[in-house]
Order: sequence, then C-alpha cells, then structure tokens
Amino acid sequence: MRLPAHTCVSGATHACLCFYPCCLLPVQVMVVFDADMVAKPNFFTKILEVMLDDDCALCLTPQGFNNVDAQSDIFNNLNLSFWEYMLPGTDALGYIACTGVVRRAAAAMHRSVFTATGYDKLQGNLLLGHSSWARKLQLIVNSAAVPWHNSDKQKGLIHGLSTSSHHLPQKLCRTLPACRLCLLTAKLLPRSTQQPSHQFVNALAWLPWLSVTAGTNFCLRCYPLADCGWFPSFTITEDYALGMLMKAKGYKAGYLNEYLAIGEAPEEIRNIFRQRSRWCKGQMQVLFSRYCPLLDTGLTLGMRLLYTSVTWCYVTNTLAVPCSVLVPFIALVFGVYPLVLNRDFALAATLFYTSSTLVTMYCTNRKHMKPLWFCIVSCHLLWFTYAKAQLNVLWKKVTKKTVVFKSTKKKGEEDGRDAKKRRFCALPQNVGDMEGTLDAWVLVASFSISMITAIVGAFQMIDRPYTAQGDFRWFLALSIFWSVYNMIPPALFIFYCYNKGQLFEDFCSFCMTLSFMVGIGGIVCTWLVPDDYNLGQVLNVSLQFFEAQRSGKVPRISNTPWRGNSGLWDSVLLPNGKNYSLLGGWYDDGGMLKLSYTTAFTVSMLSWAYHEFKGGYRSSGNVDFGANTIRWGADYLMKVSVTNITSAGASMQPIFVAQVGDMARDKLYWGSPERSNIPRPATYLSAARPGTDAMAMTSAALASAAVAIQEESLQVADVYLQKAIVLYQLAQRWRGYYAKYVESGKVYPSVSMYDDLSYAAIWIYIATGDENYLNDAIVFYDQTVSAEGHVNPNPYMFNYENVVPALDLLLYKATKDQFYKKNVQDFVRTWMNTKSRTGDIFYTPKNLAKAYPYGTLQHTANAAFYTMVAAKNVMDSKFMLYACWARNQ
Repeated sequence: MRLPAHTCVSGATHACLCFYPCCLLPVQVMVVFDADMVAKPNFFTKILEVMLDDDCALCLTPQGFNNVDAQSDIFNNLNLSFWEYMLPGTDALGYIACTGVVRRAAAAMHRSVFTATGYDKLQGNLLLGHSSWARKLQLIVNSAAVPWHNSDKQKGLIHGLSTSSHHLPQKLCRTLPACRLCLLTAKLLPRSTQQPSHQFVNALAWLPWLSVTAGTNFCLRCYPLADCGWFPSFTITEDYALGMLMKAKGYKAGYLNEYLAIGEAPEEIRNIFRQRSRWCKGQMQVLFSRYCPLLDTGLTLGMRLLYTSVTWCYVTNTLAVPCSVLVPFIALVFGVYPLVLNRDFALAATLFYTSSTLVTMYCTNRKHMKPLWFCIVSCHLLWFTYAKAQLNVLWKKVTKKTVVFKSTKKKGEEDGRDAKKRRFCALPQNVGDMEGTLDAWVLVASFSISMITAIVGAFQMIDRPYTAQGDFRWFLALSIFWSVYNMIPPALFIFYCYNKGQLFEDFCSFCMTLSFMVGIGGIVCTWLVPDDYNLGQVLNVSLQFFEAQRSGKVPRISNTPWRGNSGLWDSVLLPNGKNYSLLGGWYDDGGMLKLSYTTAFTVSMLSWAYHEFKGGYRSSGNVDFGANTIRWGADYLMKVSVTNITSAGASMQPIFVAQVGDMARDKLYWGSPERSNIPRPATYLSAARPGTDAMAMTSAALASAAVAIQEESLQVADVYLQKAIVLYQLAQRWRGYYAKYVESGKVYPSVSMYDDLSYAAIWIYIATGDENYLNDAIVFYDQTVSAEGHVNPNPYMFNYENVVPALDLLLYKATKDQFYKKNVQDFVRTWMNTKSRTGDIFYTPKNLAKAYPYGTLQHTANAAFYTMVAAKNVMDSKFMLYACWARNQ
C-alpha cells in the first residue's frame, strides 16, 4: 500500500480507510500519539474510563515536555496557559479540541513496515492494570504490511491476555521503539460478558510509516471520525479543523486534565519559528476555506466566535506589536503623535493593561506566574512569524497553490546546517539554521528601535523637563516606560540565543519584575499627562471668551490682562431728559456693539448649562467663574430694562434698551475698544416702539439666571426674578417685533414672538413654581406651532431665532407629556443621523454636523448641549452614546 506523498494527513485518512472498509461500530475507539510522545503506564486505563461514556466522542489529555524548563522557556509556556487554565473553561462550554496550541510533528515521512520478528515481540501477556474495569477488551495487533483481507494472518495476531505485572504502555514502548505514530482501536464489550476478571484489548494497528496525524494524546471514537470524513486534508492544522467539524456535527467531548504522556518541544529558534508559522498557516487555511467557523451553520454563535477567536488572535497580535513599538518611536524621534493622550486614552490603557495582565497571569500555583508571563513575551516575539504566515496563506490562496507542510525538528535531529557555513558565519548555539528568514533580525530591529526611543526620550526629558506652562512632560516619561516595556521580549530573545542556563533563568526573573514596574509606571503616566482635550479646561477657556468681550470697568485681576476699561460713557437719554448709564455688558457682532437680544439668549444658555451641569463646573474648579460670568451679563440686562423712570414725582413709561452703538461706524473701526471715541448711540423700545421678542427673551434670561445662582446669592437671584416678571408682563402688553425699530434686528431677527413668551413663562415657572406661568408657556407654545411654525426656515436649528426645541425639553420635564418627548427625540436623532449629507442637518466629510441654511457652529454647539440635557432628562437610556456624539462635535 502506497501513501500519498503530498501530505501526511491524507496518508492518515488513507490508512484509516484501509483498516475500516466496512461499517464501524460505535464502540470502536482510536488513540493518537505524536512521534515524540511517550505514554505513561496508566494512560489507557485513565483515558478509556472517560470513553466509557457513550456520549463522549473524544477525550483529550494535556501535553508535557521533558526537555524544557518552564522557568526559562520563553516560547513554549503557552502550553501551560492553554492546558491548565484555558481548556478547562472552554471544555465546560462544550468546545471540542483534538489538541492544544502545541502540536508535534515527526521529522521523517517515509514508509516502514514491521517484520515477523516485530510481531513475535508483541506476543505475550499484557495487562491494562486497572481493577475497576468491568468491560472486556480484546487486543488485535495489525501491521501496515499486512493487507486487511488476510484474515489468516490477523487470526494469528490475536492474543489472549491474562494477569501480568507489565503495563500496556510500557510494553508497547519497549516493543516498538522505532514507531512514529500509533493508532489504537478498542472494542468495548458489554458488561454482561463472562469472565470479568480477564481483560482484553482489540487494537487496530500500529502505523510506523505515518509521520503525523491530528494532534496527539487523545482518544476518539472511530464512527464520529468517519462521519467527519476522517482527518481533514484542507488544512495543515487538521487537529483544530477536526475538533470544529465534530462540534458542528453535534458530537461531545471531554478533557482529562492529567499529564499522561510526555514528549519533546523544539528548542532551536528556527524550529520554534517554523512550528508557530505552521500553526498560523493552518488556522488561516481554515478561515479562508469553505469550513470557515464564522459561516458554519452547524455551530452556535458562541462556538463560531470561540473557534474564530483562535485565528483572530494571530491577526490582532500581528497588528498590535509593531504598533506598540513604532508609536513611541514616531512620537519622540519624528515629533508626530499618532495617539491623543487624554483621559479616555488613560482609562482605556488602564483597563486593557489591568484586565489582560490579570487574565493572562491568573494562576492557582505561584510557580506558574513566570511561565504564564512568558505567554506575553512569546506573543511579542512571534508577531513577524505570524505576519509572514498570514501573507503566505493569502498568496497561496490567490495563486491557488498548496501550503507546504514543514515538520518540526526536535532534539538530536539534524538541523540542516552545513559545517562549512558555520566556519565562516557561526550562529549562536540555540538559533539553528535560519535558512535566510528575517524573523530573528526583525526582533533585533525591534530591540534597537525601542532602545533608540528610550534614549531619545531620556535626553529630551533631561534637556527640557517642563512645558511652557510649567507642567512636567509626563508624555516623555510615558514613552520611555513604553519603550523599555517593548525592549524586554527581544532582549530575552537575544539572551536566549546564546544562553539557556541558570543565568538566563535569573535574567527572566529580573525582566518579569521590570516589566511589571515599567507597565505600572506607564499607566500612572497616562493619568499624569495633561488631558489633550480637557473638558474642564475647555469650559474655562470658553468662559474666558466672555471675559475678553467685557465692556465697562474690568476687574484688576482677570484671565485677560490685555483688556482695559472701555465703553465707560455708554448711556441712554431717558424720556425725563436724564442720562442713564449703560456701563457693562459684552461686545457683540465682531465689533463693539452691545445687543440686548443676543445677550439675553446667551445668558439664558449659560444659566441653563450652569444649572444642569453644576457638578462639571465644580469638578473643573469653574463654579465661581461661571457664576460671575452669568452675573456680568444679567447685571447688564437689569440696566437696559429701565422700569422706574419718574419725572416731577410722577412715573413714566419704562423703556428697554435694545442696542448700544452705531453699526455702520462700528464696522469701519478696527482699533481696540479702549481707544475708541466714536459716538455710541442707544436705541430703545417702549410702548410706542414695541419689541415683544427681545423683552421676553430678556425676561427668560433673568429668570434662568435667578435659578442658576440662587445657591450662590439668593438675594441677587430674587432681584433678577422680580425684574423678569416685570419684563414678562411688559412683553405681553407691547406686542411687536424689535427688528422693526432696531437696526441690529435685521441682522439678528426673530421669526416668532410666541416662542420667546413661552420661553420666559417656563423659566419663571421653574423659578417660582407658579402653575399659571406653566399654563402660559403651554398656550404660547401652541400659538407658536399653529401661527408661526411655517416661518421657521429650519425647525432643527436651535438658537436665539428659534427656541421651540428648548421649549419641548423644558415642557416635557415639567409636564411629562409624551408629545414633547417625541419632539425632543426627533430633534436629537435628526442631529445624530451621521449618514445625512443634505437636508435640514447635514454632515461634512469629517463628520461635523451643521444646520441648513446657515451652518455656523453656534447651532452645532447648541445642539450638542441640547443633546446632553436630553440624554440626562428625556432619553430613556444610552447616555454615553449621546455624550460621545456631543463631545465629538
């Protein structure tokens, strides 16, 4: 019988088909070993106990190695993590594995047969050695040299067993030392069979001519194996594929966490790289085949993700390691910062490092700590090997070529190095012939890059340790810690190439301690780095803008020392002939105009934000700053509302100053306000010149200011509230639009007066709790929608021109009416529709939301604030979703 030469797996399947030409019985089982694995005496008695369960199609045992020291093996300790900690958990989930992450292949792929002398050595009494067996086993030993149809020869090979002091695995190992792989099949007879004291085994065959098959150290029933098409031939990691196929067909498996066989692990660097490359190639073959676990309908969603995660880890490892090495290098050497160091990054880094370290380092035995840490090291060392393997499989997939199986050479096997070559270019003793590969050189380059990064960072820190603002340059310390952390795995690799003795073990212990120290140091630095987008700082700077726009007498101590006193002579001639000072306020319109309508809307928004998110003001240390900013604007609005005019002891009609300054002259002046001497006339509203919208907006501003600062000064808040009520009453009597009488009203118009009246009423209700104002707010809201809704160019544009969205939010909070809630939800969802490129709200290519037709950022900022308030008070859940959108804007 000839074996197919292109793959050993097809050879295994070919052999199985030869030995199983007819129907299989559910009780027939097969045991698989790798070439270098030696079973312990109790292997069969232990594993067949598990297989007595008729529902168990496969039983897997862990792999142990006698040629590597767990305390200094930086490559193979992934076995410990898999066998001791990962597989017991996945076994509980129903995961089927024919082997773990470590597989062993024999070096030779030749055909050999047993001689008659070899058969004679098998004759004799063999005892399984376990008194608890209640089933009889009958042993039949066959050779590949014996055709299946030679029944006479087979009958001659049947051996009855009686009691003996010899154990089966010892006997078999002594008898067939040259065997490369064994397949043992057993027929479990019913318990009712007579002579229970006699134990028999029905073994199918010894196949010394096979070099490898699916995994090792496991037992499986032959019927499920045949049902899966025997050993898969579409991948070189047939063990992984076989387990997946069995799971897809509904079979169950068990994991026996006992080391019942010992073998050898590769020690030379080249052989290790070759082995791991083979694993990665095989996983990728499965992923890109028609058996892809993600598309396998026979698997549950959980199993699809679990089987795919085995492959996905290669991809993530390939991407993560080079990025981790290059990011600090690019930042320090070239001054380009790929990452934004802020609190989000600090939180993400902390969670990732902590969780990944705790999961990887979890152990029940203190001696396992360093071997488990080596799992992290090996992932760093093998990223380039995995990258090559993935590209190789993709290339072979495109060119429709076959992925070549390369066996792993073990200790004592020829490594292929030419003695003459070693004379001229002597490689380290633990490297082996790299055969022109770049794996080792990439690790040397990684070490060099990280070392250069650490040196450059140290020099920069020594040269200039502080920023211009006086903050320590923690980002340099972070880069140094990060680089040292990245240096540790390649440093271990370089040391490993030359020495694997006690000195290397001590160096491993030192590096493990150092890695934890620099890792923790790096995490601490991420929190010490000033937030690149510190929202508290943004709030402070935003308030400084209003401070820079101040008119009048500015405080001696401020954040804008370049500003001085200005507009000291701003005043209005009252109807009684007296000048009334209008000192204070903010400059607007990009010049030196003071506009009451837009100032009132601004004060209302500042007060609303201060009231809703006072905790943010407090945590960022901006409480006083925010309150003083509100009071500066509200104090000016108190002045423009002149309601106590008298002449000869008689009261006169009040006035409301809507504008200070001349728009035409103001646009022609490009100097500073402190040096300006241009005339600044005041324009006011009265009963004869009504402006409902401007006065109602000012009433809302003062009422909201009263709500905002009542904790800081209840007396001042009460003054604001009383003036707001007076203005609200005047606004209802003086019906009209201020744009008819005020020049700036044509630039900053109001398309509705009823929404402003409703806005004033609802804020007075919030301040007083008087239900009459709530009823007024609802009535005016209805009038706005019915009478003036059609004049709004964009219902989703929230600014001084349209406060209906604010009314929806405030009225829902007061009434819990679902009508208002639906309007709020529509507003938020319309703004958050990132796919919109046209319409009322559209997105730029950089995902900035803008309002049609104006598209200025004031609408975007107002919508972001609105979304935050809605997420807090109206939206049912997903606060962080809305918060992230608002922040990104």
